[in-house]
Amino acid sequence: MNLSKKSKIFLSILALLVVGGIAGYFYLYQSHTSINDMEIVYTGSAEEFQNKMEANADAWSKAGDKVIELTGTITAKDLKGISVEGSFYFQLEDGTSTDNLQEDQKIQIKGRIIGYDDLLGELKLDKAIILKK
Repeated sequence: MNLSKKSKIFLSILALLVVGGIAGYFYLYQSHTSINDMEIVYTGSAEEFQNKMEANADAWSKAGDKVIELTGTITAKDLKGISVEGSFYFQLEDGTSTDNLQEDQKIQIKGRIIGYDDLLGELKLDKAIILKK
């Protein structure tokens, strides 16, 4: 069976579209990076990090995908997260409850920096995981 020139062009374009579609699907729907797989750039107390952050606020507030691990005291909580030392707001991972946490409780937590809130004066972090209560 001999294919015509139009059929060969059509099949070539169809094959390219299929390969392009598959590649696009895997690019758009790639798995999310777990916070456990990300490098921790700072580990220590919340007070020490506060001082370090104030010295170079722009670098830390625009850090993007940087993970820090802090030890401090819970100063406030809501349904989705907690504030530590009044300067750090950790939005907890989905499915994590704040019911068993209390204000003035010592905690060790890690999260990914997403930005600085000038209005509240808080460094915002997400994907937070509680390591020790």
